[in-house]
Amino acid sequence: MGVGIAAICFAGLTRYRWLLANTRKGQTLVNRYGETVARYVVWLLCLLGMTFGSLLASGVVRPIAW
Repeated sequence: MGVGIAAICFAGLTRYRWLLANTRKGQTLVNRYGETVARYVVWLLCLLGMTFGSLLASGVVRPIAW
């Protein structure tokens, strides 16, 4: 699951222009804050997701076990 999260976030990082241009949330970010800030927000979220996915895959972060 962690590898999948990291892979999806990496794909988002490589396709940030598409995310900003073709999604409602991306367009809202661009309209509200400008393209540069919106790009940094998408990059930050993707990098955080990749970090979390990597930590999850390596076992540092463990999901709740019942």
